Amino acid sequence: MWKNKKGAALLQVLLVTAILAGMATMLLRASLSRTTAARKTRRTVSAQLLVQSCMAEVNTLWSLKSTETFARDLRQCLMYCDSSDVTSTCPAANSVRTHECSYDLNGETYKVLAEFTTTSPTEDSSTKCKLVYTITSDNDTL
Repeated sequence: MWKNKKGAALLQVLLVTAILAGMATMLLRASLSRTTAARKTRRTVSAQLLVQSCMAEVNTLWSLKSTETFARDLRQCLMYCDSSDVTSTCPAANSVRTHECSYDLNGETYKVLAEFTTTSPTEDSSTKCKLVYTITSDNDTL
């Protein structure tokens, strides 16, 4: 008689344990997915803010140019020409196609590289200058 009561009690304990383990697993899954989604959102927003800050820096760099210099540099897909001579073309040795912005955020240094990916558009082609922003940090790419 005692054996049956011990077996029934053991079965009840195992059943309650299985139910509690299942509930704990579901709660952990829900919590983990919310944390992961929040982390991804935070990283995306941070990346957008870093790129927008670098865009503002590049726009300021371009706004300081004269109209002729700006038109020449944009025709050649240049960030700027490292020459004071305003001619129709910038020598290849003086042409700069990238601009690097650096920001300190939460004790980590992030670098945003603004870079023209095409060398120069043709007059009749639909190819335009494409400006690409790449974010890197001390640890890895954001």
